[in-house]
Amino acid sequence: MPSTRERSSSCATFPEARSPPSSISVAVTGPSGSQSRLDFQVRRGSSSTGTCSRSARARTTPGGYRDLAPGERFDWILCNVPARIGEPAIGHFLEAGSARLTPQGELRVVVIRDLCEVVEAQAARLCLRGLRKVALGPRHAVYALPPGSPPREETDDVYARDEVSIEALPGRTLRLQRPQDASEDPQRGTRLALLFEALPRKPPRSVLSFRCGYGAVPLSLRARYPSARLVAQDRDLLAIAFARRNAASLGLAGEGLRFAQCLFPSEAMGPAEADLIVGESSAPAGCAVFARELRDARDRCAPGGEAVIAITEKQAREWLAGAAEGTSAAILARRQGACVVRISRPRAGHPRSAS
Repeated sequence: MPSTRERSSSCATFPEARSPPSSISVAVTGPSGSQSRLDFQVRRGSSSTGTCSRSARARTTPGGYRDLAPGERFDWILCNVPARIGEPAIGHFLEAGSARLTPQGELRVVVIRDLCEVVEAQAARLCLRGLRKVALGPRHAVYALPPGSPPREETDDVYARDEVSIEALPGRTLRLQRPQDASEDPQRGTRLALLFEALPRKPPRSVLSFRCGYGAVPLSLRARYPSARLVAQDRDLLAIAFARRNAASLGLAGEGLRFAQCLFPSEAMGPAEADLIVGESSAPAGCAVFARELRDARDRCAPGGEAVIAITEKQAREWLAGAAEGTSAAILARRQGACVVRISRPRAGHPRSAS
């Protein structure tokens, strides 16, 4: 939910659970940390008298409540809980959210249906009274919770994780934390090794890493090119949170590293700004998204720059011919089912492929 500019056309409709307050203050756990202005449509009961529009100050926070002042309270808190965050963290979102409500406030939590039992079990474990399931869809459920008691102090222990080692460059291994149930292709290590071998020796000035995940690629790039300005992009809020944590723990955070939670690489960096673009494809995302990412990589390459993208042999065989149309992308290297696609842009400005 973008919140870096004024929005007067966005509307949300809330089923009536409590009498709506005369003024509305809303917290949204989402991908941005800045404030926005929204128009909320509050529907009163089942009457046909229409809606009354209210102007609300909304505060979005990047996956938690730590950015909020201790005494800050809200009439509504809207929380989209990542499936991979772990059971203790789900309980924390419930407990800490309900504690930050005004006396007439309400917490709304959206989860996938598979997590309904987890939500209800965590509410019972924490003795949170008044939890109600207010909506149920084909894949998701919405729970409501009234104001609760002050929460316990939040610590990183609420987030489930495990560790993985990545050889960023010869003699430098990075130990990264990742979501505990993160599902990774066993061949990913082969693809990353091939991708890192394809990186240029000359240090780039600006780098874009797309589908950065929990930080394996961008933090390896940060270790390899410490003076470069690097932007790490991913659409997954939990992945970005882990990437930030890994950057801090490895001493790789700083002004030269920026994380961008957005759908596509084109939203993270402007046209022709990157000397180097590095990315990984996603099989579940499909061919159309892969084609979009190739076009974004082409358009974000600065004159004299290049993009290298890790894909599987299967994706190369089934997708590349159609997806690469107009980008001049071609395979640079192959190994054990892994491929690296390269797009380069000569100084004259027209993209060209490895051939």
